[in-house]
Amino acid sequence: QSKRDQIITIYLALCSFLVPFTLGEEVITWTIKGLIFVVIGIVGILFSFVSVRYREYKEVYWLCCQSITVLQNFKDEEINKDTIQQVFYRCLYKKGHKLVKNGKFNYLGYVKKNLFSSETLHFIIISLIASFVVGVGVAISLPFDFWIKVIISAVVVILVLLFLLYVYFSTCIKCYKILSVDDKEEKDKLFSKVFSKAWFLHIYY
Repeated sequence: QSKRDQIITIYLALCSFLVPFTLGEEVITWTIKGLIFVVIGIVGILFSFVSVRYREYKEVYWLCCQSITVLQNFKDEEINKDTIQQVFYRCLYKKGHKLVKNGKFNYLGYVKKNLFSSETLHFIIISLIASFVVGVGVAISLPFDFWIKVIISAVVVILVLLFLLYVYFSTCIKCYKILSVDDKEEKDKLFSKVFSKAWFLHIYY
């Protein structure tokens, strides 16, 4: 969480320095200024991807905390890898089973449930800034009339923001996608990917 906040802080500092400098520098042409804005926006998109990575591990971290709470009720000799994995899966199931209906994962339900969470809002902040900067850069670079630039810029901002939100939610859902899979081999493979990130549980065995 602290690293995520640092990413947002660094990007805001970067924008607060480069944006006024770019707009205020008279030697640079508007085309170059637009390209600089696009580059700043791309940096923001890359930071968004890093933030998504942290969010994925934090989702597993929450499941680890719940699992450890349950494991405290076990005797030491009862705790082994199989027991830990069973407890971890039960915690995962308890948190996500309501989103699975008729064997299908309710993606829209997950989005609605988490859209206004603090984690999502933090991600939206950096994604919105990055999308806006890219949109402004595109508008500045294009040799069109003002309103055409505005329309194109708005479309770019919306598309980039929707893409980043798609990446964010699809990453968060990875942990619970296992609940909608019936094939045992695929289910075990998905579970292994999720459990491999549960570092706090690996110390038990």
